Amino acid sequence: MDERYQGREQSLAKHEILKRYMVPFANKILSQWESIDFIDGFSGPWENHDTANLTDTSIGVAMSTLSKVARARKHQPNNRRIRCIFNERNAKSFALLEDFVQRTRSLYPLIKVETFNGEFANNAADISRAADHKFQLLFVDPTGYTGFPPSSLQHFKGRSSEVIVNVMRSFIERFVSGEHKDRERALIQLVGPKRAQFLLDTGLSIETVESEYLRMLRGDLGYKFAGYSPIHNPDKNEIHFNLAYATNHFEGMDVMRTAEFGALSEHDRTRFAKKARKAGPDLFDDMMGELEIEGPYLKTRKKHLLIARSVLHEVLSESPAGLAFGKVAAKAQQQLFLKRSELGDVIVEMADEGLVQPTWRYRGGRKPIATDKIVRIGE
Repeated sequence: MDERYQGREQSLAKHEILKRYMVPFANKILSQWESIDFIDGFSGPWENHDTANLTDTSIGVAMSTLSKVARARKHQPNNRRIRCIFNERNAKSFALLEDFVQRTRSLYPLIKVETFNGEFANNAADISRAADHKFQLLFVDPTGYTGFPPSSLQHFKGRSSEVIVNVMRSFIERFVSGEHKDRERALIQLVGPKRAQFLLDTGLSIETVESEYLRMLRGDLGYKFAGYSPIHNPDKNEIHFNLAYATNHFEGMDVMRTAEFGALSEHDRTRFAKKARKAGPDLFDDMMGELEIEGPYLKTRKKHLLIARSVLHEVLSESPAGLAFGKVAAKAQQQLFLKRSELGDVIVEMADEGLVQPTWRYRGGRKPIATDKIVRIGE
């Protein structure tokens, strides 16, 4: 267990997803677009143990990860193509952020850095104007459910952007329960007035609110694909928060699901180890050495593998003329925690049973690649 994250293992899982996502994301984008802005709307720092280098914060994760990408791609200090924009509301945290930026300029010579102090919703328009690189990745990681209404996210929408939002389930539970005195205002902050009214009229539950948030990302912000990555409470068998991810390109969904798999498989193991330690050091050593750990994330993946065929069938039913496999997979990945390669295996099985045309075999392939057209055979 990383001692920097002792007692906040969920933050480690979140930062691992971000880190594992950023490397392939940045490399893919920089191979097609000239430059990237990473925008952290609620940067902190807060509750971190590494006060010198902020390595256990989204600030440190972004700076170190993107700096490695820039070095690997041989960027130059006189032509920096990656910029980090950090926004922080709290005055004390902002002072720590500013101090870090000034102290570490020589450590990150290939990364441009800009900072904003104030409410993200109030600063969103100015941040958007400053973020004039060719592609933007917006990371929204608040401590609650307010401060990032859809109207603020609208400033960053577009073909050349992606967004990751921490949707705190524990806060959603409060106003779903009916005991929240500002329930309507809270829903408006989260999904906007029209969608909030729809939820109030049709009945609230955690699932309907979370589903409506994804519909907002697709319908109001115009992203083609959106899905959740669930991060479980390290001490309870429940989801602590969901990372909502939205993109306009099918490749993005697979990059996120692949990053999620590595990070959350390890989070399952971390959760198990924490419980085993409480049972005693001898038992912990025995259990960690002999057992294959399967926590809530990996168990859910197993269930998703069982329903993958049904989901793929539904996706293909919506496109009778066929659809490129990359898009078929991305549509399915909006609800399945599976990698595209795993969905490819299911498609092959469906072809063997005469349910889809084996178009990849026409080019001599063993399984479909992103550009292969997948066509369902009519019933």
